[in-house]
Amino acid sequence: MVIEDMQQTLELLGNIKEFFFNIEETEKKLNTELYTKEGERDDLLHEIELSKLNAIEIMSTYKRLEKVLQERRIIKNKIDLISTIKPYTSKFITKGICAETDITIKNIETLKHNQESRQYTPRVIQDLKCAKKKKEG
Repeated sequence: MVIEDMQQTLELLGNIKEFFFNIEETEKKLNTELYTKEGERDDLLHEIELSKLNAIEIMSTYKRLEKVLQERRIIKNKIDLISTIKPYTSKFITKGICAETDITIKNIETLKHNQESRQYTPRVIQDLKCAKKKKEG
């Protein structure tokens, strides 16, 4: 990414902010989902163990168990990714990256506004168009 485009820079900083702000919440959400999937898995295993199922019921329960296990694996893979990223994010969060990112975003937005609304005041030649804008405005 080239840091010459103000809008791209703001988007990048917004993504960084979201990344650091949401990592804890994302981890908690994933752990809750994992707990739920493990409960579903246990329920289905107990259904297999304790119920007298016919062939159709066995197949249906097996398919449900297979789906739950696949969903559980996806969640566990995401948790592994979060666990890998977390030491990195913790160091930056400790150093105040969230607050610094907020400040930087606000500073860039102010800079953008100032650049879009700036006007020139002539020093010597007063009959220039840009000088008239200033007097009229």
